[in-house]
Amino acid sequence: MNVNGKWSNGCIHDVSDRGLLVSSAAPPAIGTYVDIRRGALVIIGRVVWSGGSRFGVRTQDPVSVAALLNESPPARGPANADRRSHIREDFSRHVNQRADRSRRHSSALQFICLTIIGMGMACFAAMLCYRALTTPLGAVAELLGGPVT
Repeated sequence: MNVNGKWSNGCIHDVSDRGLLVSSAAPPAIGTYVDIRRGALVIIGRVVWSGGSRFGVRTQDPVSVAALLNESPPARGPANADRRSHIREDFSRHVNQRADRSRRHSSALQFICLTIIGMGMACFAAMLCYRALTTPLGAVAELLGGPVT
């Protein structure tokens, strides 16, 4: 049984269509997700109640009693927390690198777009200020007899 990345032993006492009654030396808190394994069979669920050393798990998929009974436990020691193959690790690393590169590109594009929009707004504001000031100052210059620009 894996709880928050820590492996421990657990005993299944009862099985229903979408749940398990499990006991453990250190039962997880209510709301915790657990990963229960028996051989190649993987059962993932959330703890919905806890009492003493026993707790109830609501599974995300239906549980097959026949699969539980027919599955033999592993002959080796405790399961490794990361059971991925090297090819899968390389692929996962490649996907993460692509996601990071995409994030950097989108951040740069967002910066460029916001800069262009900001410059456009600044130019528009400058044109409005120029028009707002040239009309009254042109009238004053005309009254004073100076050149009108």
